[in-house]
This record gives sequence, C-alpha cells and structure tokens, in this order.
Amino acid sequence: MKVLEAKVVDSRQEDPASEPDRRTDTWIIEVKLKEHVLGWEEVRIDLQAAAVGAEIIEISMADASEFTVRTRGKPHVEKGDAFAAELEAFIGAMRIAA
Repeated sequence: MKVLEAKVVDSRQEDPASEPDRRTDTWIIEVKLKEHVLGWEEVRIDLQAAAVGAEIIEISMADASEFTVRTRGKPHVEKGDAFAAELEAFIGAMRIAA
C-alpha cells in the first residue's frame, strides 16, 4: 500500500436530476494526487469517511493523478484542502504493493 497526498480541486453538490433516486444530498469531490500513479487503471483508493467528513458512495480514478469521490451528505473538505489517500494496486485478482 502506498500513501499519497491528495488535494481537493472542487467540491460541489451533484445535480439531483442526474441521480437515479433523485437524492439531493449527493456531493462530488474532485481530487488531484501529488504524484502520478503508474498503472492507475489497476489502482484502488482506500479512503476513510473521516478524511472527507461524509459517507463515501464511490471512488473512481479519472487518470494517473486525479480521482473523484461521491458522497452522501456535504463533505467537510473544500477546494484547496489536503488529506492522505491510500492506494493499492491489483493485477487480475492478485494484490501487489503500490
């Protein structure tokens, strides 16, 4: 497992019309990692809800240095805030050290 510094680029409320259940308490956090991650397509990010201050619904990598977090409830992180993100790399079903 590798820990990288992550910085919030944007934190905004999701448009309820884009949600299948039309919930109004879904938020999107766009995050940039301090380093590029090789093999980012095979990386899983382990992020605790306490890091962002809201229930995490989904985390997805956008590219080698950016990922998106969807939450239920307004997160306490705002643009410019930094936190630690743990990364695990997977090849097939085998876990490897990132």
